[in-house]
Amino acid sequence: MIVRQRTGLVVLLAAAAVAACAVLFFRKANTSSAQRVPWDHPLVERDLEAISADTLRVLVLRDPLSWEERPNATTGAEYELMERFAKQAGLVLKAVPMDDRDSMLMALQRGEGDVIAAQFSNRHGEEGWFALSAPYHTVKPMVARPRLDPWSKGTVNTDTAYISNWSPFADELPTRKNAHPAVIMVPGSTEDQLMELVIGNAPAVVVSDAVAAFEGQRFPAIEFTAVEGRERGLSFAVRKNAPELLQRIDAWLELKVEREFRKALLDSYLGRLPKAGALRKRTMPAMADSISPYDAAFKKHGGGFGWKWQLLTAMAWKESRFDSSAVSHMGAQGIMQFMPKTATHYGLDSAVSVGDHIDAAKRYLNRLDTLWMRAVPDREQRLRFVLASYNAGVGHIIDAQRLAERLGLDPKRWEHNVERAVLLLAKPRYYMRPEMKNGFCKGSQVFHYVRDIVALYHQLSGLPQAPAVRVPEQTDEPPPPVVEAPSEE
Repeated sequence: MIVRQRTGLVVLLAAAAVAACAVLFFRKANTSSAQRVPWDHPLVERDLEAISADTLRVLVLRDPLSWEERPNATTGAEYELMERFAKQAGLVLKAVPMDDRDSMLMALQRGEGDVIAAQFSNRHGEEGWFALSAPYHTVKPMVARPRLDPWSKGTVNTDTAYISNWSPFADELPTRKNAHPAVIMVPGSTEDQLMELVIGNAPAVVVSDAVAAFEGQRFPAIEFTAVEGRERGLSFAVRKNAPELLQRIDAWLELKVEREFRKALLDSYLGRLPKAGALRKRTMPAMADSISPYDAAFKKHGGGFGWKWQLLTAMAWKESRFDSSAVSHMGAQGIMQFMPKTATHYGLDSAVSVGDHIDAAKRYLNRLDTLWMRAVPDREQRLRFVLASYNAGVGHIIDAQRLAERLGLDPKRWEHNVERAVLLLAKPRYYMRPEMKNGFCKGSQVFHYVRDIVALYHQLSGLPQAPAVRVPEQTDEPPPPVVEAPSEE
């Protein structure tokens, strides 16, 4: 069960109520032919000739499928498509990111932008405001919600789902099959609302299947399920009085080479969507009379360090499946998968025995335990931070702990707190923050690694298979401050 922070949720619900009222008013007003908004018609004369002499200004949404700044790069499927169009048309391109949908619509009509590239779709009530290109992609609605967690008590709220006012489905609030939750329109992009869901401040979020395919692997704590609702074509929007620009875009979209490129580009962004269902709880098969081929070595070298020797066995199975000759694509070596620098520090090379690798792993875990002792006093919780550091490095986990505190999560608890923050370190909007010192982290790998090792350790050592993770009650008290672990160096 996701921990919800009272303050963030109250603010979000208040904003949702305001947005919902605004939507109802807008729809009612739309029934009158006299209804007008300032951005329902062009306010400048600016078509392809003027743009060619100046700059093609593209209004973009801050979203990984639209436009996203990364270290030394700018990405986003729609932005990359517009880059390609500008190159083919001989135009200078400039991205103009917008944070408010109404402001984006006004910016287009004022000529502050020439094209909207923001997963834009024709909506009821907006007909005739803009000219839309032929669709470059078609999307279906889905709902994102927390997965059931075998280590949690409680249930997932299925009564409410939020939908962004940017969503291509916002004018037809969909309902999830067989559950029919209330769908509330809220401000902010779908990306914003999905991050709130990961943190625990949203019960569920309506997204497109494209967003689901892009984010599914990054956020294993979230599942994406089918939603009733019609498909929507995503298009580029231009002013009604820019027919030459629209014609040029449509002609470019129809080129065979561009259709092939577009498919390849979208395939590179949209990955395999994981199946819906509860979070996995890893188990391993045991041999008839032993756990591994190296039980004697694990028992000999795995004692006297605060945990049972089966912890090292669980790690070895997860790391290498007990293959002492294993080498990962990143260069990690041996049964415990040490990176070359760490292996050298502990005196490991190809000539040493499996027992030496196990002993080195024990010493490394002891060192990590010492590093985290002040920051995470509870020993069971500290084990999670130690394992995460073994997998990703201490620096990334310090960043995750610091981010958890910034987001109102408990920096001393792993499940549902720091493990959620480590997932967010795969997103530029988080790992590029000034206080994040170690950059990108593949958080989904760390998320699964810690949960898998803890589950295997409990299985092999005879400890309870599903340790209860108590979800704290909502409180107005601030979380405890982060006590930072010292540098790994």
